[in-house]
Amino acid sequence: MNLTNLRLLLLLVPSSAIMAQHHMVVVNVESKVPVRDVRVCTNNGRESRTSWDGTFTLPDSFHRVDFLHPDFERRYLLSSELRGDTVYLIPNINALREVVIYGERRFDKRMAMILKPSPQQIERDKLPKYVPAGINPLGVLLLLYDLTLRDKVNDHVRRKKALKEVRRKEAELQQKWDSLKLSRPTVP
Repeated sequence: MNLTNLRLLLLLVPSSAIMAQHHMVVVNVESKVPVRDVRVCTNNGRESRTSWDGTFTLPDSFHRVDFLHPDFERRYLLSSELRGDTVYLIPNINALREVVIYGERRFDKRMAMILKPSPQQIERDKLPKYVPAGINPLGVLLLLYDLTLRDKVNDHVRRKKALKEVRRKEAELQQKWDSLKLSRPTVP
């Protein structure tokens, strides 16, 4: 095989892949105007959208293709049913074209109430937003306290609370015991 035949073969291979695709357009059946943003889904998982002029490209290997748009009826075609380069969609008569709402904008007021800052957030906003230069002596003392004494102090507080609870239970049990002694009849 000579060099010119090889070049010709290399030029024909990409063109055969391009020819294996169908370039089509989606239009409104009533007005014959191209429809943009139609979802085009094939059964083999490929999905695309029509461009501003309603055009799209279909691969050669598919069995079924679906056309979906909120303003139009859903339509599907089998590969054997495709004739020509145009697909017509029927407008959905139940779809709303425009919604106009008259009245008070209460939603904005409710969102403002929900997003209202908490008192803690207001206090945080009052704090300075900068970090002063230099060493903070109070910060160093707090760091040393955290590293050395915090666990001991917390253990001491926990033990003190537990001891109070034990003494309260003992007093309660002692009171019950004393009431039982007094209520017991004496034997002659």
